[in-house]
Amino acid sequence: MIFKWYFIIILIISNYSVYGQYINIKNGANITNLAGDETRADWSNDSKSILFQKVHNGKSDIYLYMLESDSLLNLSNQEYNFRNPVWHPDGDKVIFDSDIYGFDYLYLMDLITSSIRPLFTRNIKCRNASFSASARQVYFTGYDELARSWEIYSYDFVYNNLNKLTDYKLGCSDPDVSDNGKQIVYSKANPFKGTESFEVINWYGESEITFDSLVGANLSWGPLGLKLFFVSDMESENKELYSIWKDGSHRERLTVDEIEIAFPVVSPDGTKIALSVLTKSGWDIFILSFNKY
Repeated sequence: MIFKWYFIIILIISNYSVYGQYINIKNGANITNLAGDETRADWSNDSKSILFQKVHNGKSDIYLYMLESDSLLNLSNQEYNFRNPVWHPDGDKVIFDSDIYGFDYLYLMDLITSSIRPLFTRNIKCRNASFSASARQVYFTGYDELARSWEIYSYDFVYNNLNKLTDYKLGCSDPDVSDNGKQIVYSKANPFKGTESFEVINWYGESEITFDSLVGANLSWGPLGLKLFFVSDMESENKELYSIWKDGSHRERLTVDEIEIAFPVVSPDGTKIALSVLTKSGWDIFILSFNKY
């Protein structure tokens, strides 16, 4: 009987977050401070540069921030919308989605030649790319015309294979691939509750762990693919930053404040975290020091 009660107590405690490394958003450095909203930061492999999206007056552009020179560069500056930028694994190309031809599609921008071309040639609306470290596969949100839903897809550049990995039907988005290239986390919408949860699948689309009991969004893997970082209002009226191990254990709450945040992402070297912070002038991207783990 004592053992049974002990077991029940452990289960109850596991449903609550503990406080991890406290992050004080006010100590962060605002690297953008531009007119409009800056979101969706993505670190370069050497942790020295950040891509991000800026939206102002309905127009979306892609910017590059270089930490060493503390400088910004507009990479798009065209009449079309350039959204959701991520680094290609080789480090000198940027993947983004745009409405150049009137619908969402993925494109590749070569930073050396400034050329832009479609990432692949398939008849599918697509956005929100995430690459495996080998650059052999790209994972993205694609539109299933028959089911009329956004699902998670993969494309293999070697075999020219397009694979649908989910069949959720209520709406999937924002896949993020772990460093080992074998696990993908993505957001699952619940339009009836107006909430989002998330799930980890393998590269075949098989579910590894479902976080349906957690309300959270803006998922990203930490270095080495050991932890997931996300934003949630499950324990507060405001959205706070959390981390959780990929097996669903050791949930930690990392912020305790009244500051609205979004899209957290830890640098590959594990020393910094970038996230969007709602300021008086809109969403700006802040960088904060982060204990390496």
